[in-house]
Amino acid sequence: MTRRHAWSMLPPVVVALIAIGGAVAEPRLFDLALKDGRLPENQRLVRVRQGDEVTLKWTTDRPFTLHLHGYDLEAKLVPQTPTELRFTARATGRFPLEIHGPGTERTIGHLEVHPR
Repeated sequence: MTRRHAWSMLPPVVVALIAIGGAVAEPRLFDLALKDGRLPENQRLVRVRQGDEVTLKWTTDRPFTLHLHGYDLEAKLVPQTPTELRFTARATGRFPLEIHGPGTERTIGHLEVHPR
């Protein structure tokens, strides 16, 4: 089999990824635990790369609605019930993670999506 023929047998998306330097999107899982409506300091910034398949797995001790600005995604967080927010990180930049609940509306952290 010639080298040219071998390339033609790969799916086009694989060829495109190899052509741009082997940059491949990754699945990224983050376990995030809200306590009293706050994230621990080491969980307040989630960094990923453009194209990554992101899962934010949330636990909470109080009910909240979580909103990821810029991606316009929401999730209902219920105490003692892990909730996953899944998406592909397409837009680059810094996006606030905000909670809404009884008497509460505040930014609890940020998602940073860096270009590939």
